[in-house]
This record gives sequence, structure tokens and C-alpha cells, in this order.
Amino acid sequence: MTAAEDLPERTTGADTGVDSDSADLAALGYGQQLNRSMSSFTAFALAFSMVSINTGIVTLFTDPFSRVGGAAVLLWLLVLPMVLTLVAVYAHLSGRMPITGYAYQWASRLVGPHFGWFTGWIALVSFLAGTAGTAAAVGTVFAPEIWENPTTRQIQALSIGCTLVAAVLNIIGVKLATRINNIGASIELIGTIVLVLALAAGVLVFFKDTQGLSILTDTKPLTGEPVTLTSVALAGLLPVYVLLGWEGAADLAEETVDPRKAAPRAMFRSVVVSGIIGFVVFALLALAMPSSPATFLTGSENPVLKLISEQIGPFARALMIVVAFASIFACLIANMAVATRMVFALSRDNMLPASKGLQRVGRRSKAPVPAIVAVTVVAVALNLLNSGLVGKIYAMVGLTYYLTYALTMIATAVAERRGTIPAATEGVFDLGRRLNPVVGFALLWCGVVIAALTFPAENNQNAVTVSVVLAIGFLWWAFVLRRRLNTGTAGPPGTSLTSQSGEARENAEESSTPPQAH
Repeated sequence: MTAAEDLPERTTGADTGVDSDSADLAALGYGQQLNRSMSSFTAFALAFSMVSINTGIVTLFTDPFSRVGGAAVLLWLLVLPMVLTLVAVYAHLSGRMPITGYAYQWASRLVGPHFGWFTGWIALVSFLAGTAGTAAAVGTVFAPEIWENPTTRQIQALSIGCTLVAAVLNIIGVKLATRINNIGASIELIGTIVLVLALAAGVLVFFKDTQGLSILTDTKPLTGEPVTLTSVALAGLLPVYVLLGWEGAADLAEETVDPRKAAPRAMFRSVVVSGIIGFVVFALLALAMPSSPATFLTGSENPVLKLISEQIGPFARALMIVVAFASIFACLIANMAVATRMVFALSRDNMLPASKGLQRVGRRSKAPVPAIVAVTVVAVALNLLNSGLVGKIYAMVGLTYYLTYALTMIATAVAERRGTIPAATEGVFDLGRRLNPVVGFALLWCGVVIAALTFPAENNQNAVTVSVVLAIGFLWWAFVLRRRLNTGTAGPPGTSLTSQSGEARENAEESSTPPQAH
């Protein structure tokens, strides 16, 4: 039996809230170190910002049209329900094991800490690359608004500058970071809804010389190449890239009030809202394009901003820039938050090099400051190495995210067969008998996306890069970490023969929490 199976029932009345959440955490073997201040709305706003409709659509709008033509709009209707299978399984687990480190912790407790390490390592890489990719998106989209013909260095300077600002906000503390994220998410949600209404009115009444509904049956790629199964799969990657990161709500479980319920709700709501609005926005933008899209989409100006300027007016374009910047910057803040929490989660279990330093938390801010600094350095380095090219980083992000999803699905399937998944407490999301078929569909979907991100020739380098990342993780495990895990000096409490994570036990004792379950 794992420590997760000994989680106490949540009490009712005056004892509910933060104290009960801390008791849940103590049952998992940890003391409350981080600042538990996030509300249910803040958890949703974080997940919504991680998904960030505008980040993907504004940055990669042209790509699906170059693959299969306007019919790519309809691929959103396939991607959304398949992503929801992943969300359902994550909601099933997050309500039972509400803990920072999410997939790493779940895999460690359901299968074992060795399997958990590889899941956590890939999840960490996905968040690091996601932070760098979002920063690169800021530079790619907004540098042309500052410089007429921005150089690579100017794009990188804007990306890195925003990364440093996001780091400072996270260092000050989760309250400030999430407050600003809430504002950014609200601006994105309200602004995107206003955009939908304006585009819908324009398509139906005001706009002239537009594609109209005919774009939905257009199967002529901008490249002039024939449509193939591979090109369809690659065109579907835009909604795949957009609908990533919603699990950030589960990763900040230790800073959320009542995470058993708040995290599952936040993940479902963020994906459903983002998926529906994203599809509608992308479809309306496609319908509103002029009758000669090839010239329109291949220009130097961002096609989304150009479209809004030409069809609605320069004032609407200016508003769209504000909305897009707010949403992408909020996405950057959220990405950095979840990446640093994964570093913190791995470090307090002695799973990383320099774990003792990386797991430290600021006395006043209760923020994992060394982890934030480390994530910032890596994000800046990735931007410099990839010359600020967001497409390169996004491909790596998508692959590592889906590898994490796949490993989590495998861990869930194994644990369900063994009967070791903790029981749900009252009111917590529960798939029940539907768990196995949902996991099956989710694994199938993971396989499709991973294949699309590795097998096509243009993604071969992406596959090589991730293989190198996996090799680094394997070498660390083979020469250092395996010994630590086997001797009980690393790993989540309750997952090894000695049920011990050295630094985590010291932290729990210092915070005077009840002794961990063994």
C-alpha cells in the first residue's frame, strides 16, 4: 500500500479548508512549505493561461493552411474530445493525490519511483521548453510592433526581457504572480469573446470579399503539395499545441485551497472553454479572410493582426495587440510557475543534481526562489540556442508533453490492474468503471500525436533532440539516481523500501506536521 492510499477523509465544518489540505499533504509525507492561497478561480485562470488560445493561434495561424487548406479548421472538432480523455484521467488522479509534481508523484506512487523519475524528467523538460517557447512567441509576435524589420537579436532581447520580468514576479511570490495572471487571463477571455462577436457580425453582415463557408471545404494547401495523411496530421498540430498545459492546475496543488476539487474543475473548464472558443475564433478568422488567401497569409506581417486591421480597423488591431500580449505574457508567468514547482517537487525528493539548494523556499515569499532562477537560466539558454524560433521550440514542447501524458496513462493502467489507485473521497471526480476505456482512448491519441511529432521528415530533428534529453535523464538515473532510490535517500515518501526522502523528511519534521505514513 502506498502513502497515497492512506489519505484521510476530508472533514466538514470548521476543520475544512487549508488545515484539511495540509493534512492531506502530510499524509503524502510532506509539510506545508508553499503559500496555499490560490482560489478555485485562480486555479482555472492558471490553467486557462497555460493553454492560452491566442499564443498558439496568433503565432501559428498560417501553418494549417499550408498543410491542407481551409478544411484544417474542422480538425479542432477531432482534437478537442481526444484531449478531454487525457483531462479526465488527470482529473481522476489529481483528486486522489493533490500534490505538487503531479505526474511525477502519481507515477512514482502508482508504479514506482524509477518509473516516476522518467515521467517527472520529461514533464520538467516540457515545462522548461514551454516557458522558452512562450517567451519566444512574445518576441516573434510583438518585435515587429517595436522595430520595422526586427533582427534575430532584437526578437531574442524582447523574449529574454519578458522572461526576466516573469521571473521577478514569481520570486516576489505566488500571490502577486497569480494576481497578474488572473488579470491577463480575464483580459484574454473577455477580449477573445469580444473578438468573436465582432468577427461573427462582420462575416454575417459587414465584411466583403471574404472566403465565407467555402473555406471549410478548401483542400488546397498553400504549398501546392497534395494532401496526404501526414499533412493532415501535421495540420492538426495547431489545436494540439493550443490545448497543452491545462495540467498546470494540478502541479500547483500545494498552493491551491481544496485542490482535490479545484484542480479537476480547473482542468476541465480550461480545456472546454479554450477548445470551444479557440475553434470558433480560428473558424471565424478563416471565414473572414479575403478571397485570395495565399497572398494574404504569406506576407511578412502577422496574418491575424493584418486580418483584423483590414476587416475591422486599426483600432481593433491595437486592441488585439493588447489582448494578445496580455494573454501570452500571462501564459509565460504560468509556465514559469509550473516549471519551477516541478523543479521544487523533484528536488525535495533528492531527484536532481544540487537538490538541497534547488528545493529551498523563501522565508517571506514562500516561493521556490532557486528553482525560479534555474528555470529562467534554462529558458534564456533555449531561446538563444534556437535563435528565438518559436516553431522549433513548440515542436519539442508538444512531444515532451505527450510523452508525459503517455507515461501517466501507462502508470494509471498498471495501477488500475493492480488495484492500487487510491479510492476517491466524497465529491471528488471519479471515472469509475469508465477509467480503463478512457485510458485506452487516451493512449491511442498519445500514440497518434507522438507519431506526428517524430516520423515526418521535418520533425526528425525534433525526435533526435528529445532522444538526447531522454538519454541525459537515463544517464543521471543509471549512474547516480538509481543508487539513491535503491537506498531510500531519494524519491517520494512511501515509494521505496525505506519510505524515505531525506530532505523531505527533514522539511516535514521542521514544520511539525504529523509523521508520514509508511
